Amino acid sequence: MRLLKEIRNLLGNYHVKSGIYHYYREEYKQAADFLRKALDSDDNITSSDRRTAGYYLTLTYLESAQRFEEQGDVEDALVEYAHAVEVSPTYPDIRCRFGRALERIERPAEAVEQYRHAIANHSNYLDAWVAKGFCLLGMGLTEESADAFRHACEIKIEAVRGPFETGIEALSKKSIASARNAFHQAFLFVPDLFEDHHRKALKLLKEEDYEQALIKIEAAIELNPFYPDLYNFRGVALFELDRVEDAVESFRKGLSINPKYIIPKMNLAFGLLHLGDVKEGEALLEEILETDPHEPAALAKLEELRTSHIPDKPKIRRSVNRGSHR
Repeated sequence: MRLLKEIRNLLGNYHVKSGIYHYYREEYKQAADFLRKALDSDDNITSSDRRTAGYYLTLTYLESAQRFEEQGDVEDALVEYAHAVEVSPTYPDIRCRFGRALERIERPAEAVEQYRHAIANHSNYLDAWVAKGFCLLGMGLTEESADAFRHACEIKIEAVRGPFETGIEALSKKSIASARNAFHQAFLFVPDLFEDHHRKALKLLKEEDYEQALIKIEAAIELNPFYPDLYNFRGVALFELDRVEDAVESFRKGLSINPKYIIPKMNLAFGLLHLGDVKEGEALLEEILETDPHEPAALAKLEELRTSHIPDKPKIRRSVNRGSHR
Protein backbone atom coordinates (compact mmCIF):
# COMPACT_ATOMS: atom_id res chain seq x y z
CA MET A 1 0.00 0.00 0.00
CA ARG A 2 1.49 3.31 -1.09
CA LEU A 3 -0.85 6.28 -1.29
CA LEU A 4 0.09 9.68 -2.61
CA LYS A 5 0.97 12.14 0.15
CA GLU A 6 -2.03 14.27 -0.82
CA ILE A 7 -4.34 11.31 -0.14
CA ARG A 8 -2.72 10.42 3.18
CA ASN A 9 -3.50 13.93 4.38
CA LEU A 10 -7.22 13.30 3.75
CA LEU A 11 -7.47 10.23 5.97
CA GLY A 12 -10.18 10.86 8.53
CA ASN A 13 -8.93 9.60 11.88
CA TYR A 14 -6.45 11.82 13.77
CA HIS A 15 -4.62 8.90 15.36
CA VAL A 16 -4.27 7.12 12.00
CA LYS A 17 -2.84 10.22 10.32
CA SER A 18 -0.47 10.83 13.24
CA GLY A 19 0.67 7.21 13.22
CA ILE A 20 1.41 7.30 9.49
CA TYR A 21 3.28 10.59 9.92
CA HIS A 22 5.59 9.06 12.53
CA TYR A 23 5.95 5.83 10.52
CA TYR A 24 7.34 7.72 7.54
CA ARG A 25 9.76 9.53 9.88
CA GLU A 26 10.86 6.09 11.18
CA GLU A 27 9.74 7.06 14.68
CA TYR A 28 8.36 3.61 15.29
CA LYS A 29 7.43 3.86 18.96
CA GLN A 30 5.34 7.00 18.41
CA ALA A 31 3.80 5.48 15.29
CA ALA A 32 2.79 2.33 17.14
CA ASP A 33 1.31 4.33 20.02
CA PHE A 34 -0.93 6.39 17.72
CA LEU A 35 -1.99 3.46 15.54
CA ARG A 36 -2.77 1.35 18.61
CA LYS A 37 -4.93 4.18 19.93
CA ALA A 38 -6.79 4.24 16.63
CA LEU A 39 -7.49 0.50 16.77
CA ASP A 40 -8.30 0.44 20.50
CA SER A 41 -10.48 3.53 20.44
CA ASP A 42 -14.13 3.31 21.43
CA ASP A 43 -14.93 6.07 18.93
CA ASN A 44 -16.67 5.26 15.67
CA ILE A 45 -13.59 4.56 13.59
CA THR A 46 -14.56 3.58 10.05
CA SER A 47 -13.71 0.18 8.59
CA SER A 48 -11.45 1.94 6.09
CA ASP A 49 -9.46 3.76 8.79
CA ARG A 50 -9.28 0.56 10.83
CA ARG A 51 -7.87 -1.33 7.85
CA THR A 52 -5.33 1.42 7.18
CA ALA A 53 -4.30 1.54 10.84
CA GLY A 54 -3.79 -2.23 10.93
CA TYR A 55 -1.69 -2.17 7.78
CA TYR A 56 0.60 0.62 8.97
CA LEU A 57 0.86 -0.83 12.47
CA THR A 58 2.04 -4.11 10.94
CA LEU A 59 4.64 -2.26 8.88
CA THR A 60 5.72 -0.28 11.94
CA TYR A 61 6.40 -3.40 14.02
CA LEU A 62 8.03 -5.20 11.10
CA GLU A 63 10.44 -2.39 10.25
CA SER A 64 11.17 -1.76 13.92
CA ALA A 65 12.10 -5.44 14.26
CA GLN A 66 14.38 -5.23 11.23
CA ARG A 67 16.11 -2.19 12.71
CA PHE A 68 16.73 -4.03 15.99
CA GLU A 69 18.16 -7.01 14.06
CA GLU A 70 20.51 -4.73 12.12
CA GLN A 71 21.70 -3.36 15.46
CA GLY A 72 22.29 -6.89 16.75
CA ASP A 73 19.47 -6.68 19.29
CA VAL A 74 17.61 -9.87 18.40
CA GLU A 75 15.63 -10.11 21.65
CA ASP A 76 13.96 -6.73 21.08
CA ALA A 77 13.42 -7.70 17.44
CA LEU A 78 11.52 -10.79 18.59
CA VAL A 79 9.22 -8.62 20.70
CA GLU A 80 8.40 -6.50 17.66
CA TYR A 81 7.85 -9.56 15.44
CA ALA A 82 5.46 -10.93 18.07
CA HIS A 83 3.52 -7.63 18.00
CA ALA A 84 3.41 -7.76 14.19
CA VAL A 85 2.05 -11.32 14.29
CA GLU A 86 -0.58 -10.23 16.78
CA VAL A 87 -1.84 -7.55 14.39
CA SER A 88 -1.49 -9.59 11.17
CA PRO A 89 -1.40 -13.30 12.09
CA THR A 90 -1.92 -14.51 8.51
CA TYR A 91 0.94 -12.49 6.97
CA PRO A 92 3.41 -15.26 5.95
CA ASP A 93 6.45 -13.03 5.41
CA ILE A 94 6.34 -11.85 9.04
CA ARG A 95 6.21 -15.46 10.22
CA CYS A 96 9.22 -16.35 8.09
CA ARG A 97 11.29 -13.42 9.35
CA PHE A 98 10.22 -14.20 12.92
CA GLY A 99 11.44 -17.78 12.40
CA ARG A 100 14.83 -16.68 11.10
CA ALA A 101 15.29 -14.37 14.10
CA LEU A 102 14.44 -17.26 16.44
CA GLU A 103 17.03 -19.42 14.71
CA ARG A 104 19.66 -16.74 15.29
CA ILE A 105 19.33 -17.19 19.05
CA GLU A 106 19.11 -20.99 18.76
CA ARG A 107 15.41 -21.52 19.37
CA PRO A 108 14.81 -23.89 16.42
CA ALA A 109 11.59 -25.54 17.62
CA GLU A 110 9.90 -22.13 17.88
CA ALA A 111 11.34 -21.17 14.50
CA VAL A 112 9.84 -24.28 12.90
CA GLU A 113 6.47 -23.34 14.37
CA GLN A 114 6.67 -19.92 12.70
CA TYR A 115 7.58 -21.53 9.36
CA ARG A 116 4.59 -23.85 9.74
CA HIS A 117 2.31 -20.86 10.26
CA ALA A 118 3.79 -19.19 7.17
CA ILE A 119 3.13 -22.30 5.09
CA ALA A 120 -0.39 -22.68 6.49
CA ASN A 121 -1.20 -19.23 5.12
CA HIS A 122 0.75 -19.61 1.87
CA SER A 123 1.24 -23.24 0.91
CA ASN A 124 3.62 -22.43 -1.98
CA TYR A 125 5.91 -20.15 0.04
CA LEU A 126 9.23 -21.59 -1.14
CA ASP A 127 11.45 -19.69 1.32
CA ALA A 128 9.41 -20.96 4.27
CA TRP A 129 9.64 -24.59 3.11
CA VAL A 130 13.41 -24.28 2.58
CA ALA A 131 13.96 -22.56 5.94
CA LYS A 132 11.84 -25.20 7.65
CA GLY A 133 13.82 -27.97 5.95
CA PHE A 134 17.20 -26.66 7.09
CA CYS A 135 15.91 -25.95 10.59
CA LEU A 136 14.56 -29.49 10.96
CA LEU A 137 17.83 -30.85 9.56
CA GLY A 138 19.75 -28.95 12.24
CA MET A 139 17.48 -30.49 14.87
CA GLY A 140 18.25 -34.00 13.58
CA LEU A 141 14.67 -34.55 12.36
CA THR A 142 15.74 -36.07 9.06
CA GLU A 143 12.41 -37.50 7.87
CA GLU A 144 10.53 -34.25 8.46
CA SER A 145 13.38 -32.34 6.85
CA ALA A 146 13.25 -34.56 3.75
CA ASP A 147 9.51 -33.97 3.47
CA ALA A 148 9.98 -30.18 3.64
CA PHE A 149 12.68 -30.28 0.94
CA ARG A 150 10.45 -32.45 -1.29
CA HIS A 151 7.74 -29.79 -1.08
CA ALA A 152 10.30 -27.07 -1.81
CA CYS A 153 11.55 -28.96 -4.87
CA GLU A 154 8.01 -29.37 -6.25
CA ILE A 155 7.35 -25.65 -5.82
CA LYS A 156 10.62 -24.70 -7.51
CA ILE A 157 10.01 -27.02 -10.46
CA GLU A 158 6.47 -25.71 -10.89
CA ALA A 159 7.76 -22.13 -10.80
CA VAL A 160 9.60 -22.94 -14.03
CA ARG A 161 7.12 -25.40 -15.57
CA GLY A 162 4.06 -23.14 -15.30
CA PRO A 163 5.38 -20.11 -17.22
CA PHE A 164 7.36 -22.43 -19.56
CA GLU A 165 4.15 -24.16 -20.67
CA THR A 166 2.44 -20.78 -20.98
CA GLY A 167 5.26 -19.64 -23.23
CA ILE A 168 5.04 -22.75 -25.43
CA GLU A 169 1.28 -22.27 -25.80
CA ALA A 170 1.81 -18.61 -26.70
CA LEU A 171 4.32 -19.61 -29.38
CA SER A 172 1.81 -22.01 -30.89
CA LYS A 173 -0.53 -19.03 -31.29
CA LYS A 174 2.26 -16.85 -32.73
CA SER A 175 1.99 -14.53 -29.73
CA ILE A 176 5.64 -13.55 -29.52
CA ALA A 177 5.34 -10.86 -26.83
CA SER A 178 3.38 -13.15 -24.48
CA ALA A 179 5.85 -15.97 -25.06
CA ARG A 180 8.80 -13.70 -24.32
CA ASN A 181 7.24 -12.57 -21.02
CA ALA A 182 6.48 -16.17 -20.01
CA PHE A 183 9.99 -17.44 -20.79
CA HIS A 184 11.45 -14.43 -18.99
CA GLN A 185 9.46 -15.44 -15.90
CA ALA A 186 10.52 -19.09 -16.25
CA PHE A 187 14.25 -18.67 -16.86
CA LEU A 188 15.40 -15.14 -15.98
CA PHE A 189 13.44 -14.24 -12.83
CA VAL A 190 15.79 -14.13 -9.82
CA PRO A 191 13.68 -13.94 -6.62
CA ASP A 192 16.46 -12.76 -4.30
CA LEU A 193 17.54 -9.99 -6.66
CA PHE A 194 13.93 -8.95 -7.19
CA GLU A 195 13.33 -8.78 -3.45
CA ASP A 196 16.49 -6.70 -2.98
CA HIS A 197 15.32 -4.15 -5.56
CA HIS A 198 11.81 -4.21 -4.11
CA ARG A 199 12.83 -3.55 -0.51
CA LYS A 200 15.33 -0.86 -1.44
CA ALA A 201 12.69 0.86 -3.58
CA LEU A 202 10.25 0.95 -0.65
CA LYS A 203 12.92 2.38 1.66
CA LEU A 204 13.81 5.08 -0.88
CA LEU A 205 10.14 5.95 -1.37
CA LYS A 206 9.75 6.41 2.36
CA GLU A 207 12.85 8.62 2.41
CA GLU A 208 11.31 10.60 -0.49
CA ASP A 209 14.32 9.93 -2.71
CA TYR A 210 12.07 9.46 -5.71
CA GLU A 211 14.73 9.49 -8.42
CA GLN A 212 16.66 6.61 -6.86
CA ALA A 213 13.43 4.80 -5.92
CA LEU A 214 12.38 4.92 -9.56
CA ILE A 215 15.65 3.27 -10.63
CA LYS A 216 15.09 0.38 -8.19
CA ILE A 217 11.43 0.03 -9.18
CA GLU A 218 12.32 -0.16 -12.88
CA ALA A 219 14.93 -2.82 -12.08
CA ALA A 220 12.32 -4.84 -10.17
CA ILE A 221 9.82 -4.50 -13.03
CA GLU A 222 12.41 -5.87 -15.44
CA LEU A 223 12.62 -9.00 -13.28
CA ASN A 224 8.89 -9.34 -12.55
CA PRO A 225 6.71 -7.34 -14.94
CA PHE A 226 3.45 -8.88 -13.62
CA TYR A 227 3.69 -7.66 -10.01
CA PRO A 228 0.97 -4.97 -9.76
CA ASP A 229 2.34 -3.22 -6.66
CA LEU A 230 5.42 -2.15 -8.60
CA TYR A 231 3.41 -0.03 -11.01
CA ASN A 232 1.68 1.67 -8.10
CA PHE A 233 5.06 2.41 -6.47
CA ARG A 234 6.33 3.63 -9.84
CA GLY A 235 3.30 5.89 -10.19
CA VAL A 236 3.85 7.39 -6.74
CA ALA A 237 7.49 8.17 -7.54
CA LEU A 238 6.60 9.69 -10.92
CA PHE A 239 3.80 11.77 -9.42
CA GLU A 240 6.09 13.20 -6.75
CA LEU A 241 8.62 14.00 -9.50
CA ASP A 242 5.86 16.03 -11.21
CA ARG A 243 5.59 13.54 -14.07
CA VAL A 244 1.86 13.21 -13.57
CA GLU A 245 0.96 11.85 -17.01
CA ASP A 246 3.55 9.09 -16.67
CA ALA A 247 2.24 8.39 -13.16
CA VAL A 248 -1.32 8.02 -14.46
CA GLU A 249 -0.18 5.51 -17.06
CA SER A 250 1.65 3.51 -14.38
CA PHE A 251 -1.37 3.43 -12.06
CA ARG A 252 -3.47 2.22 -15.00
CA LYS A 253 -0.98 -0.56 -15.66
CA GLY A 254 -1.21 -1.76 -12.06
CA LEU A 255 -5.00 -1.78 -12.26
CA SER A 256 -4.93 -3.71 -15.54
CA ILE A 257 -3.08 -6.51 -13.71
CA ASN A 258 -5.32 -6.41 -10.64
CA PRO A 259 -8.57 -4.46 -11.27
CA LYS A 260 -9.77 -4.95 -7.67
CA TYR A 261 -6.73 -3.23 -6.17
CA ILE A 262 -8.15 -0.09 -4.51
CA ILE A 263 -4.87 1.77 -3.83
CA PRO A 264 -3.79 2.42 -7.45
CA LYS A 265 -7.42 3.23 -8.25
CA MET A 266 -7.36 5.96 -5.61
CA ASN A 267 -3.98 7.21 -6.80
CA LEU A 268 -5.19 7.13 -10.41
CA ALA A 269 -8.27 9.17 -9.51
CA PHE A 270 -6.16 11.89 -7.89
CA GLY A 271 -3.67 11.83 -10.76
CA LEU A 272 -6.46 12.31 -13.29
CA LEU A 273 -7.86 15.21 -11.26
CA HIS A 274 -4.43 16.84 -11.36
CA LEU A 275 -4.50 16.51 -15.15
CA GLY A 276 -7.95 18.15 -15.24
CA ASP A 277 -9.88 14.98 -16.09
CA VAL A 278 -12.59 15.57 -13.50
CA LYS A 279 -15.14 13.26 -15.11
CA GLU A 280 -13.03 10.08 -14.98
CA GLY A 281 -11.44 11.01 -11.65
CA GLU A 282 -14.84 11.50 -10.04
CA ALA A 283 -16.13 8.25 -11.55
CA LEU A 284 -13.22 6.34 -10.02
CA LEU A 285 -13.85 7.89 -6.60
CA GLU A 286 -17.48 6.79 -6.84
CA GLU A 287 -16.35 3.25 -7.72
CA ILE A 288 -14.17 3.23 -4.61
CA LEU A 289 -17.10 4.31 -2.45
CA GLU A 290 -19.25 1.53 -3.89
CA THR A 291 -16.69 -0.90 -2.47
CA ASP A 292 -16.00 1.04 0.74
CA PRO A 293 -18.72 3.66 1.49
CA HIS A 294 -16.70 5.09 4.39
CA GLU A 295 -13.37 5.63 2.61
CA PRO A 296 -12.45 9.08 4.01
CA ALA A 297 -10.13 10.38 1.28
CA ALA A 298 -12.61 9.52 -1.49
CA LEU A 299 -15.46 11.11 0.47
CA ALA A 300 -13.47 14.26 1.17
CA LYS A 301 -12.33 14.67 -2.43
CA LEU A 302 -15.80 14.09 -3.87
CA GLU A 303 -17.24 16.66 -1.48
CA GLU A 304 -14.59 19.14 -2.58
CA LEU A 305 -15.34 18.49 -6.25
CA ARG A 306 -19.08 18.82 -5.84
CA THR A 307 -18.89 22.05 -3.89
CA SER A 308 -16.33 23.73 -6.14
CA HIS A 309 -17.85 22.64 -9.50
CA ILE A 310 -14.46 22.26 -11.18
CA PRO A 311 -14.95 21.89 -14.96
CA ASP A 312 -13.01 19.41 -17.06
CA LYS A 313 -9.90 20.91 -18.58
CA PRO A 314 -8.97 20.02 -22.18
CA LYS A 315 -6.81 16.90 -22.07
CA ILE A 316 -3.25 17.42 -23.25
CA ARG A 317 -1.72 14.45 -25.00
CA ARG A 318 2.05 14.31 -24.80
CA SER A 319 4.56 11.63 -25.52
CA VAL A 320 5.04 9.49 -22.43
CA ASN A 321 8.32 8.19 -21.10
CA ARG A 322 7.40 4.59 -20.43
CA GLY A 323 10.63 3.59 -18.74
CA SER A 324 12.21 0.23 -19.28
CA HIS A 325 9.34 -2.11 -18.46
CA ARG A 326 7.74 -4.14 -21.22
